[in-house]
Amino acid sequence: MEYIDDNKLNLRLYIALNRCQQTVLKKSQETLKKNNLTVSQFDVLEILYYMGDLKVGEIIERSLSTIGNISLVIDNLVKLSLVEKKKGEKDRRITYVSLTEKGRKKIEKVLPERLGDLDRIMEPLEAKDKRNLIMLLQKLGLN
Repeated sequence: MEYIDDNKLNLRLYIALNRCQQTVLKKSQETLKKNNLTVSQFDVLEILYYMGDLKVGEIIERSLSTIGNISLVIDNLVKLSLVEKKKGEKDRRITYVSLTEKGRKKIEKVLPERLGDLDRIMEPLEAKDKRNLIMLLQKLGLN
């Protein structure tokens, strides 16, 4: 077996993680593209679907988007009539975001398709492999 020092091994792992992430993202975007949604827009709709009305800051904490990007994403969802923004009743500085009926219908249509995509993408892995991979990635992310 060829000796691989830590630097080379770390680089190989970094490349493998990036390639995997790019492949999964590309394969999982097909349904979203077909439904005229970006990954970030879908993330916001999904978060609101499961969590209910949230402050913009809470969406930022739960989303995969950057802080600068999320405001634009929300504004675009407002333009599409999929979400609405409301000022807080007690504190007008706080903005809440909620799904509209159109947004609820959209996420209820797209979510099962998205979950089907993820099933197909993750099919090569057994359940125990998925749990182990989650544990390892969390370990790496918390380091």
